[in-house]
Amino acid sequence: MLPVVRLWQRLINIGVEPALTVWQRKRVHLLNGISLVTIAIYAGYVLVFMNSPDWLTFRICLSGVFLNLPPLFFNYHRRYDAAAYYCILSVTILCSLIAIARKYDGVEYYLISNSIVPMLFFRNFWKLILLFSLNVAAFFAVRHAIPLVQPLLYVPNSAHFYDVNVLLVFMSLFVVVYFFRSENFRQEYLLTVKNESLAESLQHLKDTQTQLIQQEKLASLGALTAGIAHEIQNPLNFVDNFSEVGLELVEELREGLNHEALSEKGKQALTHVLDDLAQTQRKVNEHSDRAGSIVRSMLQHSRASSGERKPTDLNALADEYLRLSYHGLRAKYKDFNAALSTDFNLRLGPVPVVVEDMGRVLLNLFNNAFYAVRKKAEQLPAGTYNPAVSVSTQRTAQGVIIRVRDNGTGIPPDILDKIFHPFFTTKPPGEGTGLGLSLSYDIVTKGHSGSLTAKSVLGEFSEFTVFLPTAAH
Repeated sequence: MLPVVRLWQRLINIGVEPALTVWQRKRVHLLNGISLVTIAIYAGYVLVFMNSPDWLTFRICLSGVFLNLPPLFFNYHRRYDAAAYYCILSVTILCSLIAIARKYDGVEYYLISNSIVPMLFFRNFWKLILLFSLNVAAFFAVRHAIPLVQPLLYVPNSAHFYDVNVLLVFMSLFVVVYFFRSENFRQEYLLTVKNESLAESLQHLKDTQTQLIQQEKLASLGALTAGIAHEIQNPLNFVDNFSEVGLELVEELREGLNHEALSEKGKQALTHVLDDLAQTQRKVNEHSDRAGSIVRSMLQHSRASSGERKPTDLNALADEYLRLSYHGLRAKYKDFNAALSTDFNLRLGPVPVVVEDMGRVLLNLFNNAFYAVRKKAEQLPAGTYNPAVSVSTQRTAQGVIIRVRDNGTGIPPDILDKIFHPFFTTKPPGEGTGLGLSLSYDIVTKGHSGSLTAKSVLGEFSEFTVFLPTAAH
């Protein structure tokens, strides 16, 4: 059937050119199709009656073959309206004449379907009314003329030709109804697709609007945070500097007292006061340093990243920051050791990220992991616990996954959903600002359209998962 289908596609596309609209292309296809079907039926009967004594039927069928060729010729020469007019008017005239000449052929019923055909070929309302009325008038004129006019072309036993014309009526009605049916289904499908597309666009616009509002709020909050942090930073520097000066003055005062003649009791009293003053200055210095650390983290948190995303080897980046974090902690705590393990997907490929920002994320996650295993090592007897931190990468159909896991203290389940909030920390004063995970969460979710999640079992492990979509915007 494939060659037949190809031939049919080639024939119904006679005269079709790219400049035609969808409706014009359909009209040409339908004109070609009606002409081809009619030619095929008449040609079949020409073969049947070629050696028959019924030469009249043979000649009429042969004439039918040639009389249905002009629409194909007109379409081939881009005379589309001429093809449409010929198709309708030729059927009207021929059916009327043949019905009257043969009287019992039933050809006049073909005028019923022919009255509907203009609706497929023309858009102008007056053309439709004119051609429809012409076919209706021809039908009733033929029905009135049949009993009055003697048959001119009647041949005894010619019922077979009646069957030909009835078949043409049924096929024409089928083509017309099928066209309307398929077109309705197609329009319904297109309308459904368009409605779904509009619904998706509307939802996308709503989501975008929500994101823009949220980003505007965050930008305003970030600007406010940055302004406050800048204002606080200068006074903090003075407090920090003057506390150090105060400690130096206390030491100078101690040295000065050694050269003064004071009673032993008075010297002890002054020494006690100086000790309290030195301790107070150290506390001021310690807490000003902590406040300064918080301010620096706030400034870092409020900074809008302007870096461009570049294709990056995440395996190499993760490995680099894992070693950097580990050796940084070992430089501070000489006796600390931990097992490092990596499971990198060697086919991960370059991933577009802002390298500096993603490095900060990984460094925060690794620092937290090493902090957790170090704290657990301090709580357990020596030799009973082996600290371990692992990092793995994985590629999925949707994007890239980075997992950081440790076998440290774990996170209590009642605070697991709070760890990404700004200034929330489980570390004691002086060891954490509560902005590391919050900053990492913003970089991953807002800066890279990904996700950062955590799962943990208290006392056993913690695992952080970074997901970066392949087509991040």
